[in-house]
Amino acid sequence: MSRKLSIAIPTYNRASYLAECVGSMLNQTFQDFDIFVFDDASQEPVEQELKKLNDGRIHFIGSEKNVGAEENVNRILRYPFNSEYLTIFDDDDAMHPKMLELQVSFLDGNKDVVFAASGFNRVYDNNIHKFGSFDEANIKHVMYKNNGRDFMKAVMSWLTFPISSAMYRLQALHGSKMEPEKFSDFLDVVFLVKVSKKGHGAFIDAPLVNYRVHAGQYSKVPKKGYEQGAVNTISFFKESFPTFLNKEEQKMLRRYSLNFLLRAYADINRGFFDFLRFIKRCRRETLITYGDFKYIDTRGFVSIISVVFKNREIISTSRWMKDLLRL
Repeated sequence: MSRKLSIAIPTYNRASYLAECVGSMLNQTFQDFDIFVFDDASQEPVEQELKKLNDGRIHFIGSEKNVGAEENVNRILRYPFNSEYLTIFDDDDAMHPKMLELQVSFLDGNKDVVFAASGFNRVYDNNIHKFGSFDEANIKHVMYKNNGRDFMKAVMSWLTFPISSAMYRLQALHGSKMEPEKFSDFLDVVFLVKVSKKGHGAFIDAPLVNYRVHAGQYSKVPKKGYEQGAVNTISFFKESFPTFLNKEEQKMLRRYSLNFLLRAYADINRGFFDFLRFIKRCRRETLITYGDFKYIDTRGFVSIISVVFKNREIISTSRWMKDLLRL
């Protein structure tokens, strides 16, 4: 029997986190879904743990060998789901009880929208099921139109959300894939920009995901080709815009390119002299100019400080303070 929604969870050796993640799904106010757990050859007894939940909507899809986090997501994108919508949700996060209801209702009422993402809260283990409050009657919904152009502008204005917060119209994902070999850690944003070109994107401004912060996050594992991925991502943004940009868009693209690349290098941080090499490379490849440094923002400034002192914790502290002020 087909369901309205398929939920896919890529996982690897996180049985305890996975149980909490699935539990947040089984606790949803919307229940017309199947859950597909794509296990990347874990050494932990993932299938056995799922059977303990005793729910026929949970399906285990194993792998004979470990293919890596990104290719495991590509397994999901190739899978023949029989539903109208698809959510690809991280195994270490949790859903607000009304997340699926709000997203399905929004997509049902807006047929031109191909994905709807949402806000989130960063939490630690003991707060994974403590969700932020919001007024459901006054949730702001933002639409991104114009063949992906509006969504790219939102990204360049530092719209932030976990990709697992997105619910997709399944037909819009046909032919889509993650490209880690080209975009490294930045493949998520490129993926969403490409999807946004197939229809309208949307953002539901409510904290519907608890994003777990922990030492084993995939985002904290160094990826191959990180520098080249950052360069390719900015090149992709430049190529994705039409030839003509108004002054506001030109300024936005230059500001984003500079501060994005500064933050990307701060994550690499091979020292100040190598940082100068990186900046020269970006200038040589026409990704930035020296004059763009007049557009440096807080992210870029904090990134340079972390490079000078070779201390990435400066960035983490800055992010923590920002989250605290937002609360």
